[in-house]
Amino acid sequence: MLNPNAKQICADKMGRSFFSFGQRAVKLGLISLGAIALIGSVDSAASGAIAAQLQPGAPTVESFLSTNRDRLQSAGFFAEQGLQSFGRGDRAGAAEHWQSARLLYKAGGDLSGEGRMLENLSVIHRLDEQAEDAIALSEEAIALYEQAGIEESQPSAYLNLGSAYRMAGQVERAIAAYTYGLDLYQRVDDIQGERIMLSLLAQIQKDLSNYPQAIAYQNQALALSRQIGIAPAEAEALSELGYAHVMNEQPAQAVAVLQSAAEIYRQLRDRTQEVAVLNNLGKAAALAGDYALALDSYEAALTIFQALNYPDQSAYVLVNMAQVQVEIGELEGAIASYQQAVVLSESLRQNSAELLSPRLEAAYRSLAVLLQQQARIAEAQKILSLI
Repeated sequence: MLNPNAKQICADKMGRSFFSFGQRAVKLGLISLGAIALIGSVDSAASGAIAAQLQPGAPTVESFLSTNRDRLQSAGFFAEQGLQSFGRGDRAGAAEHWQSARLLYKAGGDLSGEGRMLENLSVIHRLDEQAEDAIALSEEAIALYEQAGIEESQPSAYLNLGSAYRMAGQVERAIAAYTYGLDLYQRVDDIQGERIMLSLLAQIQKDLSNYPQAIAYQNQALALSRQIGIAPAEAEALSELGYAHVMNEQPAQAVAVLQSAAEIYRQLRDRTQEVAVLNNLGKAAALAGDYALALDSYEAALTIFQALNYPDQSAYVLVNMAQVQVEIGELEGAIASYQQAVVLSESLRQNSAELLSPRLEAAYRSLAVLLQQQARIAEAQKILSLI
């Protein structure tokens, strides 16, 4: 989506609680702050020299600079060092390198390079939850690009600016930045960038509960994902569409897209994403009245959660299964599912000081009611005593 040397880090409306519905696993590049554009050196000659210096046994920064007096080449070195530090999770080190690169680019009169470092520093401030500083740095980068007449560098800056505005709660400004950035990506025929901007706009509309507009944006993002053949992006768009369709009271449409998302993640062997989609598919199928599919989806999700050793998520899936079993009259099955959830929950509570969540407390009470209905009074009282 960005220039060739960029690195992309890239209330339940139905009256029920969705466990992780619409939530993607946190991955590098899939954080709640929105998409991130990290940009290094774009000077090919300098990049080649830098790459040689970064081989095992490379000299220190001081040694490198002692033999490379050129400011722009030195700036490129620091820019690349910043990317490496960021990749290792060293944000403070990355910021220090990028600030050095910024000053060297400025001294060398390279407005484009200075702007790129300002963007990267904006990302660091956003990750450190310093939204106002992130906004100021992105705006400064855009001003430099405009001053130099560099249109191709502006879209990523508007992406970062929009995400900083979003973090600051300035939703209208975030929408304006994303929309302008989308137009710029379209102008330079950057389909990947266009796709990401559409996805971000869809997320904002979802946050505003404007689900029809969120669906429209995600459908466009989905079409572009398929056009450029990026399977993870296609699965992500399908997953987001599933959430939006459910919240727009269209569970049947949600089922169709979530099934497609689950299949893609299965082919990608991404079990973390697959299990989240399967759980969401179970909820959508239940709302659509397809209880067999709901139970099949929950059972598949439970198997994966157990294999991943996620007892807390397993407990919530069991609660979901029990609710479906109650709806279709399989009361013995519901009791068994609730009981398994209670066992997992109590095991977790013994190993931590966490309080019983409202949703699990409701599950305990539902189990007690079912037991009382079957005259299993002592068992019901034992469950209630755990609350």
